Amino acid sequence: MKRNPLTVVWQICRRELKSYFQSPLAYFILSISFSLAFLWGYAYIRHESTSTLALQRIFYMLSGTTMITGVLISMRLIAEEKMNGTIELLFTSPISEAQLVTGKFLSALLFLVVQAVVTLPIALLVVVFGGSNLGHVAAGFLGVLLIGAAVAAMGTFYSSLTKTQLLAALMTAANLVFFLLLGFFSPFIDQPLKSVLRELSFYVHFMDFEKGVISVKHMLFYFSIIILYLYAASMVLASRRWR
Repeated sequence: MKRNPLTVVWQICRRELKSYFQSPLAYFILSISFSLAFLWGYAYIRHESTSTLALQRIFYMLSGTTMITGVLISMRLIAEEKMNGTIELLFTSPISEAQLVTGKFLSALLFLVVQAVVTLPIALLVVVFGGSNLGHVAAGFLGVLLIGAAVAAMGTFYSSLTKTQLLAALMTAANLVFFLLLGFFSPFIDQPLKSVLRELSFYVHFMDFEKGVISVKHMLFYFSIIILYLYAASMVLASRRWR
């Protein structure tokens, strides 16, 4: 009897998510994320002139910690299966490459949601005591999750290329730095290349979210990155299956 594809994806996702919390790495990441959010959030609340600026700084910080988490949590997704030799068992099962990649990616995305929930109280303090609004908080966390998901998708791809988790993390980090530097160097470049570089920058597309503005254009950018890298990861696994 053929199983529902969504059921297969969810089973992969649930198994992977469960494995995160069987490792001390997950609790280390969450505790560090909360500690940094608390310390930096407290400093921003005290020293920024308005609650809006404080929230903007908090989301800027959270985007950084979330991108780092995206690298750390995705480096093992497929590389670990290769290292343990279980990838061959998956290839002989009726699971498709797309289902495997999607399930693995969704587990990383759900972990990022957990991380966002852990740091949510810091942003809510600004709303309660600073008079800011929940819309800014919602937009900020949407941006944080999108940029984290894009990094996790990137990490899933590089994890499919190697069985060494550290190498997968290094390649993901290098690719991420490249995307971030595009926005940094764009002011020093003449048009029309300047606009092209800005449109490819991860952080440029996050700037509106941290200010409390939800933009469909920026959402589509991150969705495009996610789809591109997940598709590439599926193609890598498909080529390996038929070798």
